[in-house]
Amino acid sequence: METKELMAQNVQDPAQAGEVLLQPPKRPKKKRSIKKIVLLSLAGIAVLALAGNAVLSALRGPLPTYVQTQTAAAGDISQSLSTTGTLTSGQTVVVPSPVTAPLAEVKVEAGQIVNAGDLLATFDTEPLERAYRQASAAYESGQLQKSDALTASDSAQARFNDAAANLNNLAVQKDKASAAVNSLTAQYETLADKQSEEALSVKAALDAAAADLANQQQALSAAKATYDAEKQAVLSDSAKRQLELAQVPSSLSVQSAKEDLARGRDGVTAPISGVVTSLSAVPGSSAAAYGPLCTIQSLSDVYVDVALSRYDLEKVKPGQSAVVTTLGRTYTGTVASIDAMATAGASATGTATAYVHAKVQLDAPDGDIKLGLEANVVIATGEAKGVLSLPISVITLGIFYLVVNTLMLYIAAWLANGLFGAGFYIASFGSAF
Repeated sequence: METKELMAQNVQDPAQAGEVLLQPPKRPKKKRSIKKIVLLSLAGIAVLALAGNAVLSALRGPLPTYVQTQTAAAGDISQSLSTTGTLTSGQTVVVPSPVTAPLAEVKVEAGQIVNAGDLLATFDTEPLERAYRQASAAYESGQLQKSDALTASDSAQARFNDAAANLNNLAVQKDKASAAVNSLTAQYETLADKQSEEALSVKAALDAAAADLANQQQALSAAKATYDAEKQAVLSDSAKRQLELAQVPSSLSVQSAKEDLARGRDGVTAPISGVVTSLSAVPGSSAAAYGPLCTIQSLSDVYVDVALSRYDLEKVKPGQSAVVTTLGRTYTGTVASIDAMATAGASATGTATAYVHAKVQLDAPDGDIKLGLEANVVIATGEAKGVLSLPISVITLGIFYLVVNTLMLYIAAWLANGLFGAGFYIASFGSAF
């Protein structure tokens, strides 16, 4: 009756109070009894399992114990760095046009593999042939002019020689005429009677000698003029040398035009084997001498450009071996060089960082290499020889046994505390070892 009154006091609504009074009181559940039943059941199952195992062991007798052993032996341990890089050619050649001429055909395409000596392009040689004919004509004309000048000089030399001989002869004759005049004049002056027959005869001879001297002087003057004129017409050695040098430009023009024509007829060939990475040559367009037609990158000299962080840089050294994998193919290589300075870049998180580029030279690249493609690189950064080593199974099985043993201890503690309240506790997972 007291219980009903207490329950009624906690209900304000009389109607609800009446309903509460009609309900029987609830009894608390026996949780601890259920827990004991579960623990006793588990313990009974464990006892039955142990008893059954003991009975089976007694019936079949002791079983042989098999133990698997592993041998600890000395071995080599290697350390490596895995990264990626870009396949790059170590030899790039820009192929220029050998002549200025229209392109007739372009035999290659960008991305095509070529061998050294393969024909890349051909030229329309008609302009080159015309230039060669013009240069040849100019050279031949110059040669003819030089020949004419030398011939004229030789003729003038002959006339000059004659004029010189004539001048010398006339000079002798003039000297003789002058001597005759002088002699007759002296003889005439010695005669006292100028009207005598002898004086008149000497006077007539003197007048004739004087007239001859005048003629000789006039002839000598004419010969001297001829001598001077022919001397001017004769080419000196320096003048002849100048004629020779004047033909050098036209001679070089002919040689250049001849070589251009030969190169134009040969076309453009690949200087090295590799892949055509760029192509600017267009059929029908005019190519300028020394202007780029295409670019060829070698496939026999290939390296991987690897960017190293400051952490990786401490491990990588020139001369270390490497394995490069690309498109399912594997190549061996060597760290050939490491840049002396870093370059700025961006990390995976977008923050600015610096990298040092290194070259991993491939030992034997082939035509399957795709330049510019990413490749996986594994660099052997360290190695220790003769190190005592154990199989990985020994370590993994040992850890497995420790974990199982710890779990069994946890189960035993749970059963002991639940059944008998033994107060057996394990502080941590690690302390169960």
